[in-house]
Amino acid sequence: MSGYGGHRSDESKSGASILAAFIPTFTTAIVYIAIFVLIRPKSQKFYAPRTFLGTIPEKDRTPGSRASGKSWFHDFRSLPDHFVLQHNSLDAFLYLRFLKFIIALCFFGGCITWPILIPIHATGGGRSSQLDRFSFSNIARNDYLWAHIAVSFVLFGGTFCLIVRERLQLIGARQAYLLDEARARRLSSRTVLFLHVPQGALDPGNLKEYFGQDAEQSWPVEDCRNLDDLVEKRKAAAFNLERSQLDLIRATSKHFRRGQQVQEAATSAEEEALLPGPKALQKVLPLTRSIHDKIKRSLATVVETSENIDNRRTTGNNNLSRHSAIFVSFKTQAAAHTAYEEISFKPNLPNHTRFLNVQPKEVLWKNLAMPPEARVSKASLALSSAVAFIIFYSIPSGLIGTLSNVSYLAEKVKWLRWLEDLPDWVLALLTGLVPPALVSWLQSYVPKLFRHIAKLSGEPTIPQAELKTQAWTFAFQIIQVFLVTTFSSGAAAVAKKTINDPMGTPALLAEALPKASNFYLTYFTLQGTAGAADNILNYSDLLEYWFFRYVWHKTPRDQFGDHAQMKGTPWGSWYPKFTNLFVIAIAYACIAPLLLGFAVVGISLQYLAYRYSLLYVRQTKVDTRGENYQRALKQMVTGIYLAQLVLIGLFGARKAGKQATVMTAQLVITAILNAAVDLKVRPLELYLGRDKWYTDEAPLIAQVEGIDQDDEEQVHVSQHIRRLGLQPLGKNISSWLSNFLDAAIGSSRDRINTWMHEPRSRHFDDAEQVELSNDELEKAYENPALTAKTPKLWVPKDRLGISKQIIEENKEVGIQTTDDGAEIDDKGRLHWERDFEKVPIFSQPKII
Repeated sequence: MSGYGGHRSDESKSGASILAAFIPTFTTAIVYIAIFVLIRPKSQKFYAPRTFLGTIPEKDRTPGSRASGKSWFHDFRSLPDHFVLQHNSLDAFLYLRFLKFIIALCFFGGCITWPILIPIHATGGGRSSQLDRFSFSNIARNDYLWAHIAVSFVLFGGTFCLIVRERLQLIGARQAYLLDEARARRLSSRTVLFLHVPQGALDPGNLKEYFGQDAEQSWPVEDCRNLDDLVEKRKAAAFNLERSQLDLIRATSKHFRRGQQVQEAATSAEEEALLPGPKALQKVLPLTRSIHDKIKRSLATVVETSENIDNRRTTGNNNLSRHSAIFVSFKTQAAAHTAYEEISFKPNLPNHTRFLNVQPKEVLWKNLAMPPEARVSKASLALSSAVAFIIFYSIPSGLIGTLSNVSYLAEKVKWLRWLEDLPDWVLALLTGLVPPALVSWLQSYVPKLFRHIAKLSGEPTIPQAELKTQAWTFAFQIIQVFLVTTFSSGAAAVAKKTINDPMGTPALLAEALPKASNFYLTYFTLQGTAGAADNILNYSDLLEYWFFRYVWHKTPRDQFGDHAQMKGTPWGSWYPKFTNLFVIAIAYACIAPLLLGFAVVGISLQYLAYRYSLLYVRQTKVDTRGENYQRALKQMVTGIYLAQLVLIGLFGARKAGKQATVMTAQLVITAILNAAVDLKVRPLELYLGRDKWYTDEAPLIAQVEGIDQDDEEQVHVSQHIRRLGLQPLGKNISSWLSNFLDAAIGSSRDRINTWMHEPRSRHFDDAEQVELSNDELEKAYENPALTAKTPKLWVPKDRLGISKQIIEENKEVGIQTTDDGAEIDDKGRLHWERDFEKVPIFSQPKII
């Protein structure tokens, strides 16, 4: 009879691990939701800012309450997802669609695998128990593996087709949104950013020579050198001055409250004149001398930096770079798209050099005026840094993976045998809950690092940096969260046996790797319960908000910033997380089909959490106009590749040569089809306006093809076939493919158009169109460092009149200051105006 804990190496603990993970995470989720329901009514700023906050235009606010008395939950259930499209952004709508698409694919996979593979695994003749009995590891006979081959053809083929169809639907959605007539009138929709243009193209007199007859206006990007740093330095000094002057008002008010009590009636000009001004206060109140010194230093810094900025602006240091960039606006959106497609000054450069729909607030100005060599060098260095981080992260990630199989190690490794004496429930927590919790915690910090590196890599705009963040984070998720964790978890279980019997390693891994799916069963459990509930409660950000609002931030500006600021949408970290979850689910679909069910439930709960967040909490701050979803769809095919590779490896380890050969052929076919789809679909994704505007070539095509040019449908089909290069496929096949593409793209475009122009949708109404003055137009795409002014300071009113004297003294040195909309009461408490229209430093950002 074995000793205590000796049975653990022979008996699966998969069920106990799942239960050990589910009970605490489900309990935690219930507690989180209960807290959320209780505190939501009193924390509307944090949990429902989109219902009232002035940051959101009134037409785009989510309904907050109903006259009928129905709760917010009724609104949450009744509002459709396309409400997010109408009142938030295309990106927000597509993210919800992305989550639903993953859920649908996993459900589709479950419908195929569960009726066939689960019974086969359960009766496979192996010795596995508990949940391991339903995995590939319980298959004892190789002839059973033909079922996996048959299922894989249907599952992976169907999944690939659905992904391709979704890519086509996305093209239609982006066409409807970006080419809408109301949006087309915006300046940004008619403007193209060109990088690395020759110096002659920067001359306004050469505008039409380089950019065509439809070019209207240009904004050459000037090399501001250190001007950006000076502007930031002045801004920081101005805000330090504002804080110090508030401290002076507080200290003075406190002193006069305790000592020389100011009478209620003492409001005459003569009496106010007796009160000392800020410069004289250091003589009256010794405690204010240190504050006065801070004011003096900050004031001197602001004045000196302002002089330096003015000198830099007037002495010609902001010259045009030899390798500069230029913004060019065109007469129409069609002309802009044509120029975007046809004009390129560095066609062989590996970096993209042309960009559409760029908003000035999205530009990373320091990255524009940069030689091609420097841009390529920075991009290469950034990529090397990201790769190095991903590789070396393997060390902690691998250690976490071994925890899920610690019972196997404890049995075989002498110095770990003390783990066998732990109670069963502790060991279950250690193997079930701890590993996925640690993985989730560690990986949450990775996108922030990648986002910082991406902005330093030479990307010209914030959306492009976010797309690079998405690519790197996805690579990290695949390598570290999936591959390293999977193989370290599986390898840990067979490490000792491999040492004793090296020749048996393939068979051991074939048995152990499917059992690593237990880690992901608990991972999906964690994500779907505690993870989803935590996304809604978001207690860490709530505590941070309370700390800064009530403890740290003291000035009216800081407190207004806390109130007005809304959480953004970090697409670069959101998309890779769930793309990787899909990859995990599809990769294990034929090995451990149960995982698909856990994925459906877990991601469905996350979908509800994100739906609430995008309806009530989040504001889209980085607008990629659907490119994040486009990239995610391409990345999802990685899951099919990995699933096929894993099956090839498992078949090979079991010496099932025939099955491995068939799977290898399937992998090759998938790769060829994916490359062909990319080749044909990419032009439609990149040049969205092709089908809408390219009508001038219709007569020529009709003549070449021998068709009636008045037959619009036939001419369109011929145009489509030629643009996609489908002629070699023959007339019948190419016509069928053209009609299929048109149907998929057109149905999505029509549906989005219908939603955008519903009566309740005012996302594209005339009120949103911004009319720019001549001066605003001239400076529309100028570097803000060339036009930025010293920030207006905001101090609160006080009964002693100190704020009025501060305003006058700041005015003497050219610093605009106001005390409107804020005051300090008799008890020293700060109050400021909640009506955004009355806040002197607030202005709605213009979308040009």
